[in-house]
Amino acid sequence: MDLECENKQKEDAQNTLNQQSEKAHILVVDDEPEIHTMLGKMLKREGFSVAHAYNAMEAYALIDQQKPHLIVLDIMMPQISGIEVCNKLKAGSLTKDILILIVSARDSQADRIEGLEHGADEYVSKPFHLRALLRKIEHMLQKHLESHFENEIR
Repeated sequence: MDLECENKQKEDAQNTLNQQSEKAHILVVDDEPEIHTMLGKMLKREGFSVAHAYNAMEAYALIDQQKPHLIVLDIMMPQISGIEVCNKLKAGSLTKDILILIVSARDSQADRIEGLEHGADEYVSKPFHLRALLRKIEHMLQKHLESHFENEIR
């Protein structure tokens, strides 16, 4: 492949990345209303589409309806834990590619490892800085899209 063609493909991929990040749909799953308020305002201000679920059952229904690109998921929720949600999503053929960012007050190394071993793509401890979380979300989406484009080009 000549250099001009390769540069054009990279430019097209970057333009698509920029468009996709503006249109990314994020589902926030947490039983704390304050988290929904903070994250919802910030993500909408940054151009993301945002949906909210306060427990696992609401999350499953929204995932089936809306197919989010990324889920911000709390671990400690009533009835069904975030770890169980993560397991189920990563085992499903239609949901295994959804990015999962665990956000939890549980911040030990063992908790982080458990979350990642059960399929989370990233793990952030509460309390967190909003701008840092935003950058983490943007980075996850960009990496996912770049990987998708690399696979398409091959």
